[in-house]
Amino acid sequence: MLFVRRQILTLHYCMQPSIPTSSPRVPIATCEGMLKKLEWELAQLASGWDEYKTFNFAVTAHHLHKDWIDRTGTREQKNRRKQLPREAKLVLDAWRDITNASKHWCLNADGEYKRVVETVSKPIIGDWYAYFIAGPVIYVTIGDARPSIPELTHVTVKILSWIISPQTVQFSTALLADVAVVLRLVPKQ
Repeated sequence: MLFVRRQILTLHYCMQPSIPTSSPRVPIATCEGMLKKLEWELAQLASGWDEYKTFNFAVTAHHLHKDWIDRTGTREQKNRRKQLPREAKLVLDAWRDITNASKHWCLNADGEYKRVVETVSKPIIGDWYAYFIAGPVIYVTIGDARPSIPELTHVTVKILSWIISPQTVQFSTALLADVAVVLRLVPKQ
């Protein structure tokens, strides 16, 4: 009984963002620190767009968006996350699906209900960037779009950077245009 009570108290204690915890974490304690980790993972992907590096990026991106902003984010960061345009939320929802299905082998019933990603390919040459620069990459089907992991990762870092440390108050039209191109909402120029 004491063990169960201690576990409940520990869980409650850990969920309080204003109280320092003794959780066994590596010493990354802020959203800004996790964003730097995500940027580092993006740099690692540039040296080879494989599934292991993609998995790491997906987990960090999803948990930065869902967990870290809730627990360590400022009020301003939480408010910006609420202000994300629908298209930017769709990109982050794609990482939710990829992360949860990859970590747990499949999505649970709630995950299936919220699912936005239809398919994830094996690494293939599916566009000119992959052909000339990256080599085989993974592609994700989201509605009518089939963006590559390089496209998704770059726009994801931009979206999360806007939430965590924005240069502008409003979500920029240039960033919204980048998201639209990745999701094939507008034709490429």
